[in-house]
Amino acid sequence: MRLVAVTRILNEDDIVEAFVRHNAVHVGHMIFLDNGSTDRTLAILKALKDEGFPLTVFQTLSARFDEASFNTWLYRLADQMHRADWVIFLDADEFIAAETETSLAEALAGRDDDDQAITVPLIHYFDYAEDDRTEPVVPVRMRWRMRAPTGTYKIFVRGGLGTRVVIDAGNHCGFLDGRMLPAPLDRRIGLAHYSRRSGWQNLHKIVNGWLKILAAGEAAMAQGWAAHYRAPFEQLRDTPGTLVGNPLYFSPGADRSIAEEAPLAYRGGALRYTEPADPALKALELLLRYAEQLARSHGRLIDQSVEARRLADGWNAERRFLF
Repeated sequence: MRLVAVTRILNEDDIVEAFVRHNAVHVGHMIFLDNGSTDRTLAILKALKDEGFPLTVFQTLSARFDEASFNTWLYRLADQMHRADWVIFLDADEFIAAETETSLAEALAGRDDDDQAITVPLIHYFDYAEDDRTEPVVPVRMRWRMRAPTGTYKIFVRGGLGTRVVIDAGNHCGFLDGRMLPAPLDRRIGLAHYSRRSGWQNLHKIVNGWLKILAAGEAAMAQGWAAHYRAPFEQLRDTPGTLVGNPLYFSPGADRSIAEEAPLAYRGGALRYTEPADPALKALELLLRYAEQLARSHGRLIDQSVEARRLADGWNAERRFLF
């Protein structure tokens, strides 16, 4: 059985090497679509490919939110070029966690032929003050996860469905011939999810995520995509001290009433290409680079479109009486 993992990625050099080494145990090939990384993500992926890992990397430099089209393109690439039996949708902070006695391939091979897709639960891990911050392997460092299921799921889709399939933003669901793709839940498989790896990394993620939505225009906002970034973005914008000045935000303690120590059985081995970095300085650097990318995209639009320049000139000419 041929399993192909597909992943959109942006500035994940602290976790991407462990992601590849662990998940390659479960899948036969990995396809990445880079969204313009400015850290060491691409250098690490190139080193892993040179080492012999079966992976392919593409890039798009879109500075705005366009997840559904990217996800659907990745499905079709895995289906048509790699003849995937199953396409495994993974974010770069998600690690396959199959039951000990059941590999991912075995679990999928046992599915009924009528199952064209399945959903699997996300298992959310969080950074805590108890973590050994000198440990470079994220799933080894972050040992604490939420006790209760979060109700968030990701979709895996059977190959062979071609252009009939559209994968929605977030890889949470799909559509077949315009209708919701049935995807029964399989709890034998989970995805260990390391979305927040430090307070500074989380602040960068919030700002970057919401700016992408704003850059995509009203249609993206109306769809509610990435809406979970809006409130913390506005909190950081309007009252930054409530986050940046809160030491518990950067070094939270594990609340044992809702969290349990249950580390993932990491299967990727030691890292060779991941370098330590100061999370605060990295967050600042990446945000400035993304702001520059957005500004350059705006400038290109003004330079190449007469209509865009006319609209911008009209906006700039507006004067409003205030008081």
